[in-house]
Amino acid sequence: MILRNESSQGYAVLDDLIIVTSQAPTGQRLENPIPALIQKGTNRLRLKQITDGLTAPNWAVAAPGDSQHLYVSDQNGKLWRIDLSNGDKTILLDLSDRLVPLGAFGVNTFDERGFLGFAFHPQYAENGLLYTYTSEPADEASDFSTIPENSAPDHRSVIREWRLSFADSIQDQATVAEERVLLTVDQPQFNHNAGGLNFGPDGMLYIAFGDGGGADDRDGQEFSGSPMIEHGMAGNAQNNANPLGSLLRIDPMGNNAANGKYGIPADNPFTGSETELNEIYAYGFRNPFRFSFDTVTGLLVLADVGQNDIEEVNLIQAGGNYGWSSKEGSFRFDSNGNDAGFVTSEPVSGNLIDPVVQYDHDEGTAIIGGFIYRGESISTLQQSYVFGDVARRGNGDGRIFYTRGAEILELDLTLRDTPGFWVLGFGQDATGELYVLGNATGIPFETTGAVYKLVSNAAFSAGTLNIPSIDLIQAGGNDTYRTRLQAVQGSQPLRFELIQAEKLAESFRGDNATFDQETGTLNIPFVNISNADNSVSTYSAELKLIPGLPLLTFELKQVILIKQLQLVIEITGLSKSLYGFHLLH
Repeated sequence: MILRNESSQGYAVLDDLIIVTSQAPTGQRLENPIPALIQKGTNRLRLKQITDGLTAPNWAVAAPGDSQHLYVSDQNGKLWRIDLSNGDKTILLDLSDRLVPLGAFGVNTFDERGFLGFAFHPQYAENGLLYTYTSEPADEASDFSTIPENSAPDHRSVIREWRLSFADSIQDQATVAEERVLLTVDQPQFNHNAGGLNFGPDGMLYIAFGDGGGADDRDGQEFSGSPMIEHGMAGNAQNNANPLGSLLRIDPMGNNAANGKYGIPADNPFTGSETELNEIYAYGFRNPFRFSFDTVTGLLVLADVGQNDIEEVNLIQAGGNYGWSSKEGSFRFDSNGNDAGFVTSEPVSGNLIDPVVQYDHDEGTAIIGGFIYRGESISTLQQSYVFGDVARRGNGDGRIFYTRGAEILELDLTLRDTPGFWVLGFGQDATGELYVLGNATGIPFETTGAVYKLVSNAAFSAGTLNIPSIDLIQAGGNDTYRTRLQAVQGSQPLRFELIQAEKLAESFRGDNATFDQETGTLNIPFVNISNADNSVSTYSAELKLIPGLPLLTFELKQVILIKQLQLVIEITGLSKSLYGFHLLH
């Protein structure tokens, strides 16, 4: 039985009340579903600002054939090209005139629509193909729609293919040689759009869609002003007759889809079904923001934003059902009628896949998916999945996490306790290094958006000083090297001999140390040392080249304490010896 307020004027006593007769759940509401708090790990890194002046950057990758730049989607419609050697930015493509007007509750207000994703074709350097996900006015019929008769969608999601033309592969401004729409999807509400696009190692294009918005995957009452459009009794995410709440897999080079504009791979899990959408690869998602493929193993890792309690990270299997809205994370979800839903202690039934890691809202408000780290400059982060949360308490206090699948740890930042901004996205460059994207407002307006690179401090352990990058300042031009120096046993003051050096790309310039060849001074602003209790101390060090020796040998001249974790040591007087260093205050 359903009782509904049909009044169109003001508020009635029964304010949009819907009562559905069902058996009450046997489980109890979990007030604190995951009691353990996320701890800071021993990975102490820094955020190096690469560029600023963006609005709400949400995704960043390299283009095939172009290792010099990072390409960044901005929610307001701009696709930026960032020069990684100097931070200069230009607009590669401007889609702002295609977008639905942003500001869900008025001018300069929160919104989840916009330019939400892009992907370069694997052969982009040869064919110039780029794919985008945009939120646009629903002014014509879409390929897929769940909108009932006499109702209107809030907007529609549009997947486009662009063929760009360049004088060369790194030309600043692209010329559009051709564009075409691959598929369109009507959206019931303004939120839960997801929007990620990625090509998998199989050459297929994967597209993430949220459940259509509103609350509980049922209707639009989560936010005032949203249209009242139901998602069906089971919800969109459990209805495989439409793409909402699902991850799609298509072949943009094919034409066997219903609209003839793309292909449906023959090995998709529901290919050939007459009742389930053949494009679906996996389903049961609320708002999958974001997903990525591991560049080594090909693993597909997807972060799904929870409703009121749980944020989750999933490993995606073909045909897998990830449970929303029957469950949130690994917990049974109770939609709680017209009140806020919650997770319960009731057992979860059905063949539903649980996340590999999850956290509750003591820790954050909305998960932001990232990447498995495969770069070379942060050895301690290798094979870790790096992701974040938009804001712990909703006031711009974003967080950065990492995991290898057993537990979640928070990155320990050198010069700050938290990033200090809304974390809106992550990026990965051609060398596998990672970037954090965010702004100061959490909304798609103004120009407080910035791109930061995760960079490693130098590290001293077991007599070896590893420096991830040294800018060599010399008369003939500057170069950057990754180096290892070995401590000379028994030397006092401590000396180091260069035992390895590897030349790096210009994108590593300014990440760490500098060596002035003329003065012989090696400045290392940040050196991590692990203490006996596994805490970390960070120092600034200055070394001086000793001329006339057969190897490049440096003598330690000064060390200054920058930051400690857990273990506090006060340095007083003229000198103090610690871990083989001769400390001069």
